[in-house]
Amino acid sequence: MKNILKSKALRFVLLGAWCVMIFMFSSNDAETSSKQSSRITDLCIELFVPHYDEMSVSEQESLYDDLTFYIRKSAHFTEYAVLGVLVFWCLYKLKDKRLRTACAVVLGSLYSATDELHQLFSEGRSCELRDMLIDTGGVLVGALFGLLVLVLYEKHLARKNLSQN
Repeated sequence: MKNILKSKALRFVLLGAWCVMIFMFSSNDAETSSKQSSRITDLCIELFVPHYDEMSVSEQESLYDDLTFYIRKSAHFTEYAVLGVLVFWCLYKLKDKRLRTACAVVLGSLYSATDELHQLFSEGRSCELRDMLIDTGGVLVGALFGLLVLVLYEKHLARKNLSQN
C-alpha cells in the first residue's frame, strides 16, 4: 500500500481523472446540471425537512431554491478541495511547503477559471466569478489539508526515527 501511495504515475492519473470529471460536469447543459442538483435537493428535503409537505407553496419554493443554491455551491467547493489535495500531492518535487501550497492554489485556480470559461460553451450555462472564487476557496482548503497531512506525516517519521535510535 505504501508503494502505491508513493507512485508518481498514480498521482497524475488521479489528478487527470479528477480534471476530466470536473470537465464532464461542466459540459452538461443547464437542464442536465439542474436535474443532478434536484436529485440531491430532493433527497436532502426528504431526509432533513419532515414537515416540508405542510409548508405553503411559497415557503416550499423558497426553501427548495435556497437549498439548491447551497448544494450547487458546496459541490463546487468540494470538487475543487479534492483538486487542491491532488495538485498538492502531484507537486511532491517542490520541497518548500509554502511554495508547494501556493503553486497548488494557483494551478487549481487557473483550472477553475478555464472550467468556468468552458461553461460558456454549454447550453444555458454561464461563467460566474462567484463560482471561481468558491472554487479557489476549495482549492485553498484542499491544498492546506494536503499540507497538514504532509506535516503530520513528517512529524510521525521524525518520532519513529528518534525511537529507533
